[in-house]
Amino acid sequence: MSNGTLQKDIPLIPNMSAIQFLRQTSSMLDLPIRTTATAIVYFHRFNAFIGSREKVVNVDGSINAEDALYNNEELLTTTCLQLACKATEVPRKVRDLVNVGYRYYHPNGTTLDIDESYFRMRASLVTSELLLVRALGFDLEVELPFAYCLNVLRGLGSIRYFITDDTKKQSKRHHFPAQKEIWKRMEQDMDPEMSTIARLAWMYVWDILCSPKIALTHSIPGIGLGCLYLALRTSGVEMSMSMSEYVDLWGASENISVQAVRNVITDLLEFYDQFPVNNTETKEIV
Repeated sequence: MSNGTLQKDIPLIPNMSAIQFLRQTSSMLDLPIRTTATAIVYFHRFNAFIGSREKVVNVDGSINAEDALYNNEELLTTTCLQLACKATEVPRKVRDLVNVGYRYYHPNGTTLDIDESYFRMRASLVTSELLLVRALGFDLEVELPFAYCLNVLRGLGSIRYFITDDTKKQSKRHHFPAQKEIWKRMEQDMDPEMSTIARLAWMYVWDILCSPKIALTHSIPGIGLGCLYLALRTSGVEMSMSMSEYVDLWGASENISVQAVRNVITDLLEFYDQFPVNNTETKEIV
């Protein structure tokens, strides 16, 4: 599927109830950032897969298994969460996933007992996981913008506890379990202005992950640089360099163009335009 097709066909704002489910249940299950974000990306990629293929209706009027999973939001989102837990090596009991998902979608229902209904849900989850893995092309590794943002922030040299010895640097794969500790130190040690910039950038990254049009069509370094630049500008920092100089300094190693970063920011501002908020000032950024 080409980027042009994604840009044209995928809406900026998808089914937000599904995104809300993934965010809230992740909090209830105490999942790290990487696991939650991975589940959201799985959800977007599965929807893109369904949108790129021709829908098949059988002679008896039934639809195939992938389309049935697509139509069952409760099962699909729970499956994305379970697969993300496995892919990021954050073990959670299937029973906990089923119970949390059931309670979220049926807040007024009775408590889910360990009976035939529970085992039927559990069996459906196992089957749907196989469908999801196949739809994702068996590619479960997801690169996220968070690590890139942190690396650039560390490069700014203004956050002293980000300056580490080369021998102590963590690999990208194992970076995220320490995020809570990093943010705790941000609260205690960072200059208020830098804390504002970091948190704004983090918020922009999360908002981008909620939009498949942005998350699936832009590079990870481009998203990271775009979010940081937008955070710097919206926080009122007096920058000593232009956008071109900023991208040349921090994006050269990844071969990121100024236009690529500008496109990320433009798409993010367009995303915000879908909400009843006055964004007149931020439009001057790009």
